Amino acid sequence: MPYGPPPGDGNPYSSGGAYGAPPPPPGQPGPPPPGYGYPSPPPPPEQAYGYQQAAPGYGYGYPPPGPTDGVTCRFCGGYPAVQTTVRGHQGLLVAYRMLRMSGPFCRTCGTATVRDMSARTLVQGWWSLVSWLLTPITLLLNLIPHNKFKQLPPPVPGTHGPQLDPGVPLTRRPHIAMLVVPASLAVTVVLAATGVLGPTKTDNPSDPIIAAPSPAASTFTFTPPPAFPSPTFTLPVVPSITLPPVTTPSDPADGVDSAKAGDCLRNENGTTGATTDTHPKVSVLACTDPKAQYKVVYKYPATSDEKVCEQQPKADSWYTRTYTNLPALNYVLCLKKLK
Repeated sequence: MPYGPPPGDGNPYSSGGAYGAPPPPPGQPGPPPPGYGYPSPPPPPEQAYGYQQAAPGYGYGYPPPGPTDGVTCRFCGGYPAVQTTVRGHQGLLVAYRMLRMSGPFCRTCGTATVRDMSARTLVQGWWSLVSWLLTPITLLLNLIPHNKFKQLPPPVPGTHGPQLDPGVPLTRRPHIAMLVVPASLAVTVVLAATGVLGPTKTDNPSDPIIAAPSPAASTFTFTPPPAFPSPTFTLPVVPSITLPPVTTPSDPADGVDSAKAGDCLRNENGTTGATTDTHPKVSVLACTDPKAQYKVVYKYPATSDEKVCEQQPKADSWYTRTYTNLPALNYVLCLKKLK
């Protein structure tokens, strides 16, 4: 070091000292520093016993590297995975429903999804008019993702979470028995079209069917059973109910029951000067008629108390109608004398 202290100044690390290499003898140059045209030192030897140094970022608790394309299973996170769509179908009598589930899927989860949705389609996919055509198409379309899953290798161990259970193949499940439904329908249509299930062309429906009598039928005689007299029933006498006659007021009035506020009345008895008339003969007249004697100020229904007319300051007389059997028809007419 051109700017450092001279050797032997007491620093053991400046010239090797007790812990470094011994200083070169006087007159001999020291080892050349690296980078001045001299070859680099050889690499360290490999580790003994065949152990190699672990790659950085892998091992010692680190996860292994992920997929190069970045596509992992949507259920378990495993790879390799493929992007595809699994389909299903449901018939709802007068309607239908199309189902689908998009990936990506690994081999295990994709196989489980195809088997599950296809099994449900076999059971639920026949119950509408259009489903007879859409259900077979859906099952055939699921063969495309199924073949893609078969070409994938198993997921890399240790890189995925819980996987779906693929279960047994579809051909070993009881759902496959539902294929009998479209098969039986097809056989029925074929038999009906060929005439096996119906009348043939040689048969004439209009020809009567005549059965030949058997020998035993000519000697058989039918004896009707003896007639039994039918029982007779006498209905009890229905009691008759006689309703009481409708009670009418003793002094009928000519339309006075329909009188209302603003109408004019006349007492045919002519007792205008009397204070009270117990049997008036009241009739309704036009207010322009000179024979009119009273004008109705107000009508109080369902009462026979003439004191209610005290609430009408313009009234100076009243007319009361009373029904003995029907008190709800009672009323009081508050009247005002005309000049």
